Amino acid sequence: MIIPVLKGIDVMCDDWGEEPDDFYVCLDAYIGEEGSKNPYEYELFRFHIISPKRLAKNLNDTLEIDIGRGYLITSDYSLPRIESKIKQLLTNCRRENWDEVIHAISRYGIWADES
Repeated sequence: MIIPVLKGIDVMCDDWGEEPDDFYVCLDAYIGEEGSKNPYEYELFRFHIISPKRLAKNLNDTLEIDIGRGYLITSDYSLPRIESKIKQLLTNCRRENWDEVIHAISRYGIWADES
């Protein structure tokens, strides 16, 4: 059984409104296999952290329909809580081979090799 683990997170961009509950942050999560000796052996997944206020504002401004894959929605930006949530999601992504693990994680985040 392959067990995916979070190896690191980088904030790629952020956009903060005038209120603390109005934000958008783009994160790259480095996810590898538990027990791997090589620290550079990972896959990159992107997550968009957005507040309900910013999401509503974006939808009202564009009148578009948004799709939620890759989004983590929270009213309070806390990197430790976000890391914890990603780790929790990864517990649902244990599979028999790495391709299946990537497919499972892709239900939540956007795999870098998709684009």
